[in-house]
Amino acid sequence: MPVITDVQLPLTVEEITASWGPRRARLTSTRMMTMVSELLARAEANRWIQPKVSFDVWPIVSSGLGWIELSGGSRIFSRALGHHIPRATQIAAGVCTIGPALEEQVSQWFAASDRLRAVMLDEIGTVVLFRLGEQLEGMIRAAAARLSLEASGALSPGEDGIEISQQATVLKLVRGETIGILQATSAMLAPRKSLSMLFGLGSQMRYWSRGERCVVCSARDRCPHRRVQTVEVAT
Repeated sequence: MPVITDVQLPLTVEEITASWGPRRARLTSTRMMTMVSELLARAEANRWIQPKVSFDVWPIVSSGLGWIELSGGSRIFSRALGHHIPRATQIAAGVCTIGPALEEQVSQWFAASDRLRAVMLDEIGTVVLFRLGEQLEGMIRAAAARLSLEASGALSPGEDGIEISQQATVLKLVRGETIGILQATSAMLAPRKSLSMLFGLGSQMRYWSRGERCVVCSARDRCPHRRVQTVEVAT
């Protein structure tokens, strides 16, 4: 089971502001650009971002309506898997996190009523987390290629068709505790800036991007990791 703790995630101010979407033109003042640059520098200097990844692959041994059983006896319950990855012969599971330090700093700034810096640092954390998720996806696709297979797009607990309760199964499969990821209340992950993913591996697998899933997911309005979430607190 690969556990990777030396992931490099260099970011630029332009990458952060690009995540603001249609609000970018209103938010990219000189003050905001300077603040983002300073926050990126402080995040690096204080090691507020500590990316880690863990993943593994299991053959599918049996399946039924709404469930898939993997070698070793673990079962994933989901009505979505049979629909999205009907040709899968193996399942890859992975988790990634940027660690707790950034969210702890965000909480400190909120407590000190430094809301603008807190919101902007939280947004940086979200962008970094999605970049890390993309790297994890690339690792999964490379693992599939080594098996002469293809990988589907990512599916995550909490999305349509996969109950959030399946977080526990994914964490068990990849031993999330080895990189500091635990299941918090309401089956959410801790640290909060963490993601869990499932992929189907097989021949002629259909691929979709995470952005495509975000657009159609019914949880997009309340998701803490949605692509564009910056709160307009700047004046």
